Amino acid sequence: MILNKIEKTHFSESEANIMRYILRSGEKIADMTTKDIAEATFTSAPLCIRIAKKLGYEGWNDFKKAFLKELEYMYSTRDVDASIPFVVSDDTSTIAGNMFKLHEDTVKDTKALLTHDDLAKAVSLLRKAEVIDIYTKSTYLYLAQGFMQKMRTIGKQVNIANINGDALMLAAMGNPSHVAIVVSYSGETPLVLNAAYMAQSQQTPIIAITSISQSTLSKMADVSLRMSSREMLNTPIGEFATGESVACLYDILYAVIFSFDYDHNLEYKLAIAKVIDDNYSEYEPINNEGE
Repeated sequence: MILNKIEKTHFSESEANIMRYILRSGEKIADMTTKDIAEATFTSAPLCIRIAKKLGYEGWNDFKKAFLKELEYMYSTRDVDASIPFVVSDDTSTIAGNMFKLHEDTVKDTKALLTHDDLAKAVSLLRKAEVIDIYTKSTYLYLAQGFMQKMRTIGKQVNIANINGDALMLAAMGNPSHVAIVVSYSGETPLVLNAAYMAQSQQTPIIAITSISQSTLSKMADVSLRMSSREMLNTPIGEFATGESVACLYDILYAVIFSFDYDHNLEYKLAIAKVIDDNYSEYEPINNEGE
């Protein structure tokens, strides 16, 4: 997210003065030129361009467009704050209601951010790959494990590396027959980027699951699937929205891939279920009458 990039970027005093003005003005900068902003901050127009480049944009107009788009997204009307969905004064019923609403809003948001072309490209890469490598921080590890279990039931080999663990080793073992799913909200975490750079050096295609920002990770990736991006990076109580969004994207990927060979995959899953326990089926009720 641009706001997170701004927090982590070193600015000179004059540049910082411009940034404070931009953040204070918000959507008002839509009709302002670099000259307008320079006059309002008693600085110079080239400093605006320098700021844009520091933040990873080609020029001022690119930065302004992305900044305004992010503001529109972040401040669109929502009943529940994704970062802090409940406060100390809320009772049990209020908290439950807020959490239901947050999950509902997150799924809608994820749907709105997902494009047909991005999904089709991600699915194509996953179907072609002999091995799927997932790089994720511990917060999302259980979601990756659920995706791995589902994919293995339809014959896909999946490896998971916690970004705090053996990610570099796994990435170094990759090749063009692999595909890497790299999960990072900011897309700027050094450990995540190290794994992504290593995967890229091995010519492993990269699917990023990340926020709406034009981050380093999203620029490296062959395709980016956008998770709901309404949580502030340093303030969420429990990363509820991002977790729900990542889980939703994993389920969509699995379901679409499953559908390409639906009859075979369904038959295979039923056969496995029967081997595991003759009395158990995911799809049919168990009838033990007469036993």
